[in-house]
Amino acid sequence: MALLMLPFLLTYLFQATQYARAPVKYNYYVVYAKNADIALIPGTDRSPDNTPLLKNSTIQQGLYNMSFGRWGPGYRINYTDAFHVRNDEAFGINLITLNFSGDSTGNQYLVFYVRNDTDQDGVADGDWIATYLGAETRPPYDGPQLNATNYIYIDPAAEAPVKIEIMIKETIGTLNETTPYSGTLYLWFTSTY
Repeated sequence: MALLMLPFLLTYLFQATQYARAPVKYNYYVVYAKNADIALIPGTDRSPDNTPLLKNSTIQQGLYNMSFGRWGPGYRINYTDAFHVRNDEAFGINLITLNFSGDSTGNQYLVFYVRNDTDQDGVADGDWIATYLGAETRPPYDGPQLNATNYIYIDPAAEAPVKIEIMIKETIGTLNETTPYSGTLYLWFTSTY
């Protein structure tokens, strides 16, 4: 009986040496604007109806709306102080991505720039960083884009200004004239600690 069990026992021991565990500890932080002290503040630019370009949503608290107006082919509109991202956290944050929801329309005509705090002194005095370039090739079309290593730093109690450009080509094929372009803009942050 013992001789018959020997092959099964050897097979079991052989398999046990093939699969060893190697535990690895990890940690990560999530900074989510809904639960964080990150605010969007209207800049000095006004909508065509002479209200602030950035407004609090009347439908849901904590959301914002922007209304850029009505424009036609060949227009190039610059909102040089559209809004500011304010960091009310006790630590610095990094803006690492700026993108749109999948159901957004018209975002191919939009370009976003954010002023960087290059010396991390709490004053956004650095270059304007192209954070979203739409579908067009525009200067700096090959310039800096946001990611985990190329980010916008925002010091505690500091603000980063955002400017927005709308550029609609003269030779555009189809424009949506009956329904406004719309969508959701997402700003993604990580903490610096």
